[in-house]
Amino acid sequence: MKNKSGRQSFRERLEYMVSKLRTDILSGILQPGAYLPAESTLAKQFELSNKSVRRGLDVLVQEGLIVKIDRVGSMVMESVKERIRIHFGCSSSLTKDFKLDDLIAEFHRLHPGIHVLPLALNNFDHVNSAMELINNGMLDVLSLNSTQFQELAENGSAGLLETLEPDPGLYPIASEAFLHNGQLFAYPISFSPVVLCYNKAHFREADLPEPDSYWTWDDLIEAARQLSEKRGRHSVYFVPASENRYSVFLLQSGIRTMEDGEHHQTLSPETANSLNVYSRLVNNHQIFPKYLAGNHDDETISLFVQEQVSMILTTYYNLNDFKDLALDYDLAPLPTLKAKDPQKTLLVTIGAAVVENSRQKEGAHQFVSFLASPEAQRIIRERSVSIPARKRIAEMSMEDHLNRPSRYLMYRELFPTFSYLRDLGLPIAVLQSFRKLLNAYWSKMMDETALYEEMGRLIAEENKVKADGATKALI
Repeated sequence: MKNKSGRQSFRERLEYMVSKLRTDILSGILQPGAYLPAESTLAKQFELSNKSVRRGLDVLVQEGLIVKIDRVGSMVMESVKERIRIHFGCSSSLTKDFKLDDLIAEFHRLHPGIHVLPLALNNFDHVNSAMELINNGMLDVLSLNSTQFQELAENGSAGLLETLEPDPGLYPIASEAFLHNGQLFAYPISFSPVVLCYNKAHFREADLPEPDSYWTWDDLIEAARQLSEKRGRHSVYFVPASENRYSVFLLQSGIRTMEDGEHHQTLSPETANSLNVYSRLVNNHQIFPKYLAGNHDDETISLFVQEQVSMILTTYYNLNDFKDLALDYDLAPLPTLKAKDPQKTLLVTIGAAVVENSRQKEGAHQFVSFLASPEAQRIIRERSVSIPARKRIAEMSMEDHLNRPSRYLMYRELFPTFSYLRDLGLPIAVLQSFRKLLNAYWSKMMDETALYEEMGRLIAEENKVKADGATKALI
């Protein structure tokens, strides 16, 4: 595999320099009239060449943040202090997910009187960190994914966001992620199903047919066994305790409970079987590496790029790590629990919302509308492997310079298989409890019977809460 990680690293350093200088200017650390450090100093600080530094400074010139004065240096423009500032709470991963820095730069070009200041939210507690900033009047626009919006709505905090008018040009299922009580609270920017990604070269070398839509999880386990035997290393990986991974198996089986012989709530045989299949996969350490630390996809992608594994469960967002690599890979739908079962997978959608108490409502609306606009969506389509939320842009033909999988448009045939976590019928808090129980089970701190009983109890308690709520609503 020919690796272009050096070039990617250079681009990341350049983008970081531009983002850091932009943030320092817009936050007031670098005041109007102040001069930026010399090009040679910036080159040393960000490990770039002087030529690359000049390219980065040209971006800030185009955005109207600095002016280059011949033989003097780069000065922060006086007009910066007069601009409307939009504070944008978002995940730090959005730059990779769909070229957020490029989108902001294009928005600045189209709206020179408004400047967007990204504020990275806590990756581990996105919703609560966003709510704290909103309640303190520090956010104008919020980016959140479908799961985070579900959590926000379940907390009774959807009212922190403004309602928006539906946009018929966006994929309906993407907009559905941000509906609550019949109202739309965010525009989708991009979405992705959880899919199976595999190394085509490894399958050829092992003389194995590539995955297809008829695969069951048993087929995947058998193919993984043969790959591991022939290559002498593990063959499949994903983060086992991620809600976006184990939940797929529960979506495929459905979540049902029953009483055991001692009248305890436990999982139904169908639901228990899905977790049994899951455990057979992740606990088979001939094919699956022992659970690595953390709860992120970074380790999954790293193992795949290094060709330590041949198959991963992933989203289109993570494919952006491959777009500049000569990696021979492709996609397939997720396997099913049994042959001829209906296919089901999880959908993750990222959107942007206007904060209700924003002091810059007009500018906030302009920015959110821009992110869903054809102009912004085209940037996502052309410069990333992510799927834009605007249907016509997402499906347009184009000459590709990225390492995009040949089955990139596979998602169009899978819409009937997509579900959100809310379709499980359980709140995020219960799913997070499931994750802790599964970790305890895989760590051999509880046995299978105790796991199923504890999960059954949590489900039964939630069903009782719903039933009590429905009864009160009728009174």
